[in-house]
Amino acid sequence: MEELKKTGGKFVYLDLTHLNGEFVKKRFPMVYSTCLNYGIDITVDKIPVHPAAHYLMGGVKTDLYGRTSLPDLYAAGEVACTGVHGANRLASNSLLEGLVFGARVGLAVASEAPPSLAQVAGTSLKPIESSPTERPQWGETRSATQKVMWSKVGIVRDGSELKEGLRLLMQLRSRGSWSPPDRVEWECANLTSVGEMILISAMAREESRGAHFRSDFPCRNDREFIKHSVLSKSNQVEFVGV
Repeated sequence: MEELKKTGGKFVYLDLTHLNGEFVKKRFPMVYSTCLNYGIDITVDKIPVHPAAHYLMGGVKTDLYGRTSLPDLYAAGEVACTGVHGANRLASNSLLEGLVFGARVGLAVASEAPPSLAQVAGTSLKPIESSPTERPQWGETRSATQKVMWSKVGIVRDGSELKEGLRLLMQLRSRGSWSPPDRVEWECANLTSVGEMILISAMAREESRGAHFRSDFPCRNDREFIKHSVLSKSNQVEFVGV
């Protein structure tokens, strides 16, 4: 990100040309074939790369069976915070987390749900429909939210940018009534809510740890922050020991 800022470019280059070409093809077959589709042979060409947001760390706080603080609400997978990840998330761990906790949630629901729940769920729940007339407005809100999160809460963070990001998100939230329960409208409301929580948590953690890097607090602070950040409905961050 620092190099992109310096150059104003769209990408930097990853160079694998010092490695044996046959080894590269065998070790990275999908990367090789995908890049080849775009006219890039990674055995002889440099690969243009750019950071991307492709996973979420943290999430809805649960116990070891996916139970949340709300009765009858369970969470598993990338939406959940089970406590098995630290300050960064390893890819294989996330797959195992979905497998293990998905099964645990299934067992918990099967044993704890009332017998009538399956019948009620099958007959009374209806999907939330989208209103085509609202799509342009909420599409703009979604894009604006994503832009704020990338530019103000990205890979390199600092307090002033985080505060500005929170201000912008609160402005976006004030645009809508968030009712009636139109699907697209609810999704935009959820995006801004999650964005606000990430911003508030990042502002409270005045250190750098794992994938959270603050240029104004570049060092780790184990005395204050070797803990999980827990955000409640009051938007107050509590640091809970690991």
